[in-house]
Amino acid sequence: MSLKHIALVTGGYSGEAVISYKTAKTIQQHLDDSLFKTYWIDITPDGWFYVSQDDSKISVDRNDFSITIEGIKRKFDAVFIALHGTPGEDGKLQGYFDMLGLPYTSCNALTSAITFNKRVATAVAGAAGIPVAKSVLLLREDLSGWEEKVSHLKFPVFVKPNNGGSSIGMSKVEEGGEPLRLALEKAFKEDSQVLVEEMIVGREFTVGVFKSAGKI
Repeated sequence: MSLKHIALVTGGYSGEAVISYKTAKTIQQHLDDSLFKTYWIDITPDGWFYVSQDDSKISVDRNDFSITIEGIKRKFDAVFIALHGTPGEDGKLQGYFDMLGLPYTSCNALTSAITFNKRVATAVAGAAGIPVAKSVLLLREDLSGWEEKVSHLKFPVFVKPNNGGSSIGMSKVEEGGEPLRLALEKAFKEDSQVLVEEMIVGREFTVGVFKSAGKI
């Protein structure tokens, strides 16, 4: 049986890239070498590259997401997305692979775009009748009167980039004034939108969902 050629996509354009590399290494260690040939694809602000075992880099042809090794063009059977943050969790890569007709892991482009944006995800959950924390969205280009906007929230609050994950740029703030200002400054380094959200006290559950052959 011939091996399936899998693009293991990692890296990214945000501070979460360091988490992406750790995730990709774990995935690579657990993929069955007797079934899959894995290609490490590093997406960076400087370009998209296939990184070989000797750390040499070959640019990815974004027209069809292929690489050329020693004159031989290689296309992939599927993509394993191991990229935290943009463009791997916000729907951009998913939409790109959809256009190419290339199968990939993770949810589709629309679901990714909704869930990556905390404000939108909260609005969708709230509209479905799920209780959500009170929050205020602040925009970097319009910070006038931000103190008044957050004044109705109860402390402690969490201040976090609206688009992002891995707790990067997030702070727990016990009171207003200078601590809150510093937390906003930290979060705005990661995103132009920042969510200030009341803390919810309770147990936290993470539920993984896997769908295969139409079955959950």
